[in-house]
Amino acid sequence: MKTKKHKNVIRVPLVLMSLMLMFMSWAPMAYSENLQEAPQSETQVVPSVKEEPSSIKSNEEQGDGLEIGPEIVDQPVRQSTLPAPTIDKVFYDATTISGAKVQRKRVGGKTVRSTVYVTLKDKNGVVKADLSVTPQSGTSWTVNLPGGVTVAAGDTVTAYQTLDGATSDVVTANAQPSKASENKDKLKMPADEIWIEKTSSNQVSDDEQAEAIEMLKKANPDIANDFKSVKFSIDGTDHAYYEVTYTDGSTSGKIEATDLKIKTVTETSAAPTIEKVQVTDGQIIVTFAEEVAAGTKFYFVNNFTDNEDNSFCEGGKCIVDKSTWREMSQKVTVDGTKVTFPINDDDLELGKKFGIIVKEPHKFRSCAKSEPVITAPDKVAVRDPRKLTDDDKKAIDKAIRDANTVNGNSKLPNGTGYINDPAFIEFDKDGNVTIISPNDVEVDWDNDGNPIYQKNANGTYKLQSGSENKVIKFPAKNLVKNIAPKSPAIAVDTDKGEVTITPPAYKDSGDDTDLASYTITYKDESGAEKTVTATRTVDATTGKATWTSDGATVDANTGVVTLQIKDLAVGATITAKAKDNGGLIPEETPLESDPATKTLETATVSYDGNGGTGDMDSKTLNKGSKYKILDNQFKAPENQAFDTWEIDGNKVAAGKEITVTKNTVVKALWKESRVKLKITTSVTNGTIDPSCDAYKGDTKTINYAPKDGYKLKSVTVDGAEVDISKYPSSYTFTNLDKSHEIAVVYELPTYTVTYNWDGEAPEGKAVPKDTGSYHKGDKYTVDTTYKKGDTVEGKKDGKKGTWTFSGWTDPNNGTMGDKNATITGSWTFTEAAKHQVVYNWGKDAPSGKDAPKDDGSYYAGDHYTVDTTYKKGDTVEGKKDGKKGTWTFSGWTDPNNGTMGDKNATITGSWTFKAEPINPKDQKKPGTVKPGSVNKNTGHKKVNSRVSVLPKTGDAMSTSFYVGVTALIGSALLALALGLKKNNNQ
Repeated sequence: MKTKKHKNVIRVPLVLMSLMLMFMSWAPMAYSENLQEAPQSETQVVPSVKEEPSSIKSNEEQGDGLEIGPEIVDQPVRQSTLPAPTIDKVFYDATTISGAKVQRKRVGGKTVRSTVYVTLKDKNGVVKADLSVTPQSGTSWTVNLPGGVTVAAGDTVTAYQTLDGATSDVVTANAQPSKASENKDKLKMPADEIWIEKTSSNQVSDDEQAEAIEMLKKANPDIANDFKSVKFSIDGTDHAYYEVTYTDGSTSGKIEATDLKIKTVTETSAAPTIEKVQVTDGQIIVTFAEEVAAGTKFYFVNNFTDNEDNSFCEGGKCIVDKSTWREMSQKVTVDGTKVTFPINDDDLELGKKFGIIVKEPHKFRSCAKSEPVITAPDKVAVRDPRKLTDDDKKAIDKAIRDANTVNGNSKLPNGTGYINDPAFIEFDKDGNVTIISPNDVEVDWDNDGNPIYQKNANGTYKLQSGSENKVIKFPAKNLVKNIAPKSPAIAVDTDKGEVTITPPAYKDSGDDTDLASYTITYKDESGAEKTVTATRTVDATTGKATWTSDGATVDANTGVVTLQIKDLAVGATITAKAKDNGGLIPEETPLESDPATKTLETATVSYDGNGGTGDMDSKTLNKGSKYKILDNQFKAPENQAFDTWEIDGNKVAAGKEITVTKNTVVKALWKESRVKLKITTSVTNGTIDPSCDAYKGDTKTINYAPKDGYKLKSVTVDGAEVDISKYPSSYTFTNLDKSHEIAVVYELPTYTVTYNWDGEAPEGKAVPKDTGSYHKGDKYTVDTTYKKGDTVEGKKDGKKGTWTFSGWTDPNNGTMGDKNATITGSWTFTEAAKHQVVYNWGKDAPSGKDAPKDDGSYYAGDHYTVDTTYKKGDTVEGKKDGKKGTWTFSGWTDPNNGTMGDKNATITGSWTFKAEPINPKDQKKPGTVKPGSVNKNTGHKKVNSRVSVLPKTGDAMSTSFYVGVTALIGSALLALALGLKKNNNQ
């Protein structure tokens, strides 16, 4: 019984202790596993090593009829109809082995693939791993070596495959050094930062991959050429990894770049705005609100597929997984906020959208989409934009087609499929254009398979139902431009003495049917400029045109204006310009024609004295003008008298009117005669030769003189005053041909009074003016506008003060002398007093705070600004009466409110002082407080409850785990005690 009892005592603790040890060992293992990353296998691999039960079945176990498996026999000898697999290069340090040529076969209606068996042996023939794999797709295979097993120098790999009972030959591959092993210690991870958009889902975009790869290459310039490919991956924002595949196919494995900082992209690239794009444009203009950032990448999506254009740009998405796009960062031209994308001829099509993607460094993509529009042609010049001719329409049709053709290929909506006619271009009555695809027109077919396009009653093409919005419309205003009308015609008829101006043709199609008016300018016989406008008005109902004029005779039906040559200046130039109604848009204002001009031809009428002496003025006139023959003004030859005039051998009496059509000479004819004439004289305030007789042709001088004190005022000959400076004391009549009268007048001389300032005077004070005239000895009164002692406020040289009038100085004392009198006034200036602005503290002030100083000086009424060094409410720490505290500035008191009075201004500032409170009790001895009360010394509220805090163990599961272990140990001890008690009872 003792032995049994002893066994019972020992048995229970052993079981419990085993359980406790198991749990205690499991906890750190579980914790460790939680910290490790669980790798994901891309192929189905069954590992088999000597330490664990093999997962590879032998051929006998698989029922293939063979007695031994390849894991036992090195190189079995067999006849095989199944091709052997291939083995890729096997590199040192590799953790995977791969190959190809997996075989497939249809078995039971399904496709099955062969199972590949792989054995890795070291240089001594010791098996390091036996593995197998059955790929689920493709013809390649890969196995992962068990943990801790890698390929080493001298290792050998053998492989064969089985399929549906057949077994292939065994193939062998020897381990070899790789680029990966050679560069293992050379490969450096970049120490930089990289911006990733989708860190939360560990997704790395192509652009981010490229940036990461470029970082790795820069960190490894000596071995970068050995890189065949690089895979960059992340785990959140804490871990970045590189996996390099070298040119020999070896891989580095997944290496963490511990010094590469991962930043999460939060900002979005600047939004692009696509300018209007025409279907034939060779470029796309994109603009931004601000200048393009350095390093920005640009992408052009030229063909959306799978309806990706519907979601493109929505919600910040710029996804084009299936559409056709290309990067254009190196091809675009950046000019500040404008980016130009060069594109190919076939990139743009009507009805096909395109997209622009912008990627700034470290930012999300932004994008925009658009659709090209038909190319607007250059406007066609027409005479009347409101009434197009057939030729106009043909020219517009051609302009549209030419504008939308690139390298011989039309980009208009031409017919497709069985319909291959070019796009239709229709004009409405107002010249607006509609472009229609033949595919959108209702069509019938003739017996030869040719389309017969259906038309509406008005002759336009009949559109298929639902195609109404597919047509392209061009308003006429975008297609045509107005050209100026032709010039009016000007004709001169000298026989009729008329000038006619005819407007340009305007009645028929192709003429200036939009003619509105024409304007004529010329000079009349007085030399004054004249302008006449003839205006055309068209009746909206009948279409009949009527002409009116604002200053000349105009034919109401034809618009012809007639001018009389006699009313025109000699040699006048008549200018006429026609004006139309302008274009179809406000910018196309009415245009004027080139001016038509016509200068009138002239002729001269001259006089020939024919032996007589003297001159008669010739006259130049417009050809076609009327001219009246003048009276004779020649002096007859001695003992002869004037008889009549002769023109071209015909006698013409003076006063007859002739029509001048050429240069004309009027010759004097004389007859025998001696004529007695008389000179009549008179004088005022002087003496003159008496009146006398004389004969025609004689010369006679008349003398005259003034009374004492008088001066010559005028000499009048035959009623006309002559220049007295030329005839101060006599006048001579030469070659007398008629009687004359001469009258001489003398007068007393007069003088003026003028005022001026002697030196400076107040601004705005003008000198008086005396408009009178005075004889010698006359009295005049000095002006009293300004009196001696008068004052006026003003400035001098920028200074304020008072001007005082000193009085007038009159050299003649109010009596006119024998010359003009000048009276001079003078002013004196006295500067005004200046005052100061003074600051002081009213009572107390903080130590060290000096009152401001104003160094300026001010006149009464000047404005000054109160100093702002101290502002109301400003505070400063300081003392007063030995106490510490705070001084607060209460502000300034200015009795003048910023305007200087008649004495210095004193501005007073005041401060108030607030002492600090007496120090509280020593906070190290806060005293006793009740629960929930406030300690008066500390100001803190005491909390009633207590909080127990477990020590931090460093792991989230540690507390629960150790509580469990403690409970388990307690249970074990309790069981042990119960066992002992039971044994004692027994």
